[in-house]
Amino acid sequence: MAAGDDDRTELLGYGLMVDAAYLTYDAVKKQTDGRECYEAVLSDKLDKLIATAGVEDASRRRRRHVVTAHFFATIEPHQAVVNALVGGVDKTYWFGYVAVARRGDCWDVVVAWRGSATLADWMMDMHVMNLVDFGGGGAAAGGHVAEGFYNVYTSKDAKVKHGTVSAKEQAVMEVKRLVDHLRRRSGAAGEKPVRVRVTVTGHSLGGAVAVMTAHDVAAALAADADAEGVRVRAVTFGAPRVGDDAFRRAVAARGVEVFRVIVKQDIVPKLPMGEEYVDAGDGDYDIIKLDDGGNWLSPLELIRAHSLDLYLQLITLRNPAIASVLSNSNSDAPPQAKEEWKDMKEEEGYMRLPFLKLKEELDKLEGPSPKK
Repeated sequence: MAAGDDDRTELLGYGLMVDAAYLTYDAVKKQTDGRECYEAVLSDKLDKLIATAGVEDASRRRRRHVVTAHFFATIEPHQAVVNALVGGVDKTYWFGYVAVARRGDCWDVVVAWRGSATLADWMMDMHVMNLVDFGGGGAAAGGHVAEGFYNVYTSKDAKVKHGTVSAKEQAVMEVKRLVDHLRRRSGAAGEKPVRVRVTVTGHSLGGAVAVMTAHDVAAALAADADAEGVRVRAVTFGAPRVGDDAFRRAVAARGVEVFRVIVKQDIVPKLPMGEEYVDAGDGDYDIIKLDDGGNWLSPLELIRAHSLDLYLQLITLRNPAIASVLSNSNSDAPPQAKEEWKDMKEEEGYMRLPFLKLKEELDKLEGPSPKK
């Protein structure tokens, strides 16, 4: 993937979906009634942000993506660190979602992870000195990854709400469910199965989780004969190094394509700096570099260099009209009370659209599935 105009448009779309995750989490935190209104808020954010990508028809905008699941993560922070913090940390928190889009003759299943937005997130970001075995995908997987990233991805706690299954398990189960359903939609009339692609995207910590998720999704689909030919890729923005060279090779062995978008002045993609960690831009990976021409030195400028807002601005430099709208996309009206889970139900331990509702929503994108 080069950074041509068409590719920048595609990158912008994924970046906006990650931005919607950040904005949704922030907006729900501001609700005064404590409601879990992620479903309604995310729908509003996606409508608003996708509008910045130049889609003029409002009805088409609303049906461009169908959100099928919401994910929560659980952490197991080191007790010594927790004891040093006033009030400790939350045990579970909303971390991302899955959406389906129809792009021409292909279904794109998108897993979007937000980056660091809580004290717990920052604790995991800092806890990268230890490498742990990467157990994703069974014995065939190899290598080691940063302990903090891995904990966010794999921890669970059945004693707390939304903590029954890990973020990893939620993502793999939902993608498998969607791939199976989308293949069956076209195969119902004996036609050639429709093309399905899985794109896992995230910024910063979410980018690190995205690479691990892409590996595990690819491993799960490889074990399913009905999922043959499904392309899996990770598109990350400002993601840190995840693990060692053995992990990088394990991801490549699964056929996962990794596209890393980085700003030249952003230091996070160069971290962790230990020699055990390898840059995920070598060999089997593509790096798309953005540069605003500055040589930044101050701490505030380094923070700005890592912000998703800057990444999106640089991606849209060739279209000033979009960049202008995007710069105002974070200006929200005061939070209003929204209803909790309208269509989502907790099934298999996570919040998702039940089958009949999923079929109904996909019909609005494509039209009814073929009948025998």
